[in-house]
Formats: sequence, C-alpha cells, structure tokens
Amino acid sequence: MNIEYLNFISFPILTFFILISILGFGNFFNKIIYINTDSLELKNLSFIQGLIFIGLVFIFINIFFPINNIFSFLIIFLGSIFYIYNFIKINSKKNEIIFILFIIIFSFIFSFYSGLSDDFNYHYETIKNYKNKNLFEILHHRTISYNSHWLFLTSIFSVSYFTSSLFILTSLFYSITVYDLFKISLIIKHNKDHYLSIISFLILIFFLGVLNKYKDLGTDIPGVIVSIYIFLLIFQYIFKKNLEGLHNISTFLFLLGCFAIIIKITNSLIFLFLIFIIFKLKKFKINYLSFLIVSLLPLPWMFQNYIISGCLIWPISITCFSNTDLAINESYLIESFAKGDISTTMDVSDFYWIKVWLANHFNKLIEIYLVYILVLLIPIIFIFRKKEDRKEISLYFSKENIFGLNYLNILMIILICNLVWFFYAPAYRFGIFYNLSLIIILFIPFLVILIKRKYNFIIKYSQYLLVFIFIYFLIENFNKIEWYDKRYDVWPPIKNGELLKRNNH
Repeated sequence: MNIEYLNFISFPILTFFILISILGFGNFFNKIIYINTDSLELKNLSFIQGLIFIGLVFIFINIFFPINNIFSFLIIFLGSIFYIYNFIKINSKKNEIIFILFIIIFSFIFSFYSGLSDDFNYHYETIKNYKNKNLFEILHHRTISYNSHWLFLTSIFSVSYFTSSLFILTSLFYSITVYDLFKISLIIKHNKDHYLSIISFLILIFFLGVLNKYKDLGTDIPGVIVSIYIFLLIFQYIFKKNLEGLHNISTFLFLLGCFAIIIKITNSLIFLFLIFIIFKLKKFKINYLSFLIVSLLPLPWMFQNYIISGCLIWPISITCFSNTDLAINESYLIESFAKGDISTTMDVSDFYWIKVWLANHFNKLIEIYLVYILVLLIPIIFIFRKKEDRKEISLYFSKENIFGLNYLNILMIILICNLVWFFYAPAYRFGIFYNLSLIIILFIPFLVILIKRKYNFIIKYSQYLLVFIFIYFLIENFNKIEWYDKRYDVWPPIKNGELLKRNNH
C-alpha cells in the first residue's frame, strides 16, 4: 500500500483513539487527585491531566525500556477503555460526540500536509531516541539534551508504521484549545459581565489569525497553551471575586505551572503569577504538603536531563555536574541568537545588542503583532469620542477594579515578565505568552467599557471578525498543501525512519 495513502487513512483513526485515550487517563487522574478544576468544563484541563499522568508513568518505564510501538498501542488501548467507561455514565453524550467530531476534523485540517519547522530535524531525533532506546542509552548532544517533555509525550503517541502520528498530539492540543476558547467566548452573549469571554476571544483571534500554521508551533506553543490555561483559571475566579474558589484550585495551578516548565523552561516566569496568588490567599490556610508534592513533578524530568546531559536543566550551567563548559557556550549561543545575532559572535555583555535586535527581530514582531493590535483598536476608537468614557478608563488604574484585585499589580507582573524576556532571550517564540498577555491586559479596560456602552455593536463586530479570521485560517491551511507539494514528494517526508530532503523548487 502507498505510504501516503496509508497515512491518509490512519490519520483520523489514530487521532480519534489518541484523543479519547488521553481524555480517559485525564478522567482517571482527576479521580485520584480529587480536584474540581473549574465550572467551565474546559476540555483541555482533562487532556492536560491525562498527559501529566501518562508522562510520569512513562518516564519510569523508559528507564528500563524504549517506548516502542507495543507500549504506544497499549497506552492508547487502556486510555480508550477508561474513556468508554466514563462515556457510558455521562448524560450529555450528544455534546461529547459533537466535541469529538469537531476536534478530529479541525485537527485534520490543521496538521495534515503541514510543513516541517526548522527545528523538526533534531526534534525527530529526540523522538526516535525515546522510541528506540532506554534512558541510559541516549547520548548527550547539544540539541538532544534540551529534552522538552512535549517531545517525550509525542514519542509515546507516535507509531513507527504511521509516520503521520508524529503530528497528532500537537494538533489535538491546539484544536481543543480553539474549542475551549470559542466556548468561553460565547458566554458573553448571555452574560455581559463575563469578562473571561473577552480574554478568551482575544486569545482565540490570535490563535486563528497568527498561530495558524502547524509548522510554527514546535515545542514553544504547547507550553504557551498550558500558561494560557493558568491565566484563564486565575482570572475566572478574580472576575467573580471568589478567592476561596481560587484557593481550592491553587495546588492544581502549581501543577500546571510545573508542567509548563518541563515542556519549555522559558515558561518559568508563569510562577510570578502563582506567587502573586499565594500572597492574595494569605487569609486562607495553604496546604503546603500538597504544594510540596506538586513541586516534585519536575524531578523525574530533571533525572532524565541529568542522565542525558549531566545537567538538571540543560543548558543552565549552574545545574550541571558535567559538560559545564558546553552548557555555558550553549547558553551564550541561545542568548546571542535571541538578541538578533544570527552568526552568534556578538558580545551580549553590553547594550550594543539592542541595535542588532532592532535590526533583525523587531520587524518580525511588528509584522506579527501590528495587524492583531489594529484589529482590536478599531472598535476602541469609539471610546475616545466622549470625555466621560476617557475618565472611566482611568478608574481601572485606581486601587480597586473589575478584577477585585489591584489592576496595577497584575499589570506590573506582566511587565516584569516582558522585561525579563527582553533582556535575556528576546526572540519572538520565547515571549509569545508574555507579549500576548501584556496586549490583553492593556486592552481589557477599554473593551469592558465598550461592551457596557455599545454591547450590540461589539457583538456584531466580534461575529464578523471571527468569521473573517476563521476563513483566513482555512485559506492558510489549504494553501499549505500546494506549498508542501512543491517541496516534498510524500507526506510526511520520512522514509525508513529518515527525513527526506526538500526538492529544489
């Protein structure tokens, strides 16, 4: 059978079973930890819990065995059994079927015939290592040692016979995020004060309009998605002024934070939000034992790192027991490249790099964010027509605001995150969550006022905008087929476990 035809047939089938398998383990894990995560029934929270549980189990399995196809089929089968058992007991079977169908179709459109990112070459080597070797057989390499937990999870759900399975996990995570964001955005049609809908809509537009190509996601966007869910959960309770509800899920938020870090260490600044929450919960009794247990999540991942690279976190040299000089050099290469020096020969100890960064990176940031910001600005122009509207905006910078918390404190945390990003590793892909959260927090007061004063207008504008952005998303993802055909002969461009070279078109 033609390999491309085999991948075409197997892709939606495997997508279905991997989806329900992870959700099945998510429901199983949630029954163990007994956390009522939220009242919005966000599907990705169950999906994430399934990934956390599966990842922990397989880190220990991989100490002794490669994660071969037998293990992959076994975990998919067991998770599917858990899901079917839970599905039988739920009342809203129709809604669940609609959700499953949407995710499979959307994932197929998003990831089938998708291009390969520039990093896929060494990402694929990492995945193959886990598929074919136990932990102690994996050798240190400057790219392999980055060891994103997302690649480890991808290796679990990839099957050698069906190379298209390499793309399923990320496309599912992205698709469920789009589903959840759209679902929350709709609430504002029934509740004008549901400010979480505003945040969700702004993120949804960014995902469909900017992050709409699978090849651009890499290992960066999965960590961004986890950080976004932390952001959403925090603000769900802040908007309701329900600190007790926030206290009840604080341990779960730290669990998500740890998960975001082991996917990509650049997500570590999310803990500034979580530390802020602890200070706001000081009148509640914190269960420090739970926090301690959750904080142990990165330890198995660090053990993996140590065995592979000699460092707890590669390439942070202070965590290294060996290969310290190599880690120092690798850190310099990352920082130099992130600050705009493609040749990675620049001295980053002074501020000359800012000029280089402006020349090489700033234009890309403008290209990415300018249209997005302009789209959000169009309805806000209406606010400045009246003096009382401009005066009302200033109230959001006073001591109390719509969040029930100090708006300036929240804004300050986000600004700190962006400053750390800018002065250490100001590449676009390292700062997506921090940049996006800054844009959103700055726009919220204006949009809240606009909804209160011109509700019908903003609803219509949002509807037209969403339709336009969704059509744009579809065009981008159908055009990629032609782009792909010009460069490769088969999809995916993998034969006998090796990547095929691009055609010279």
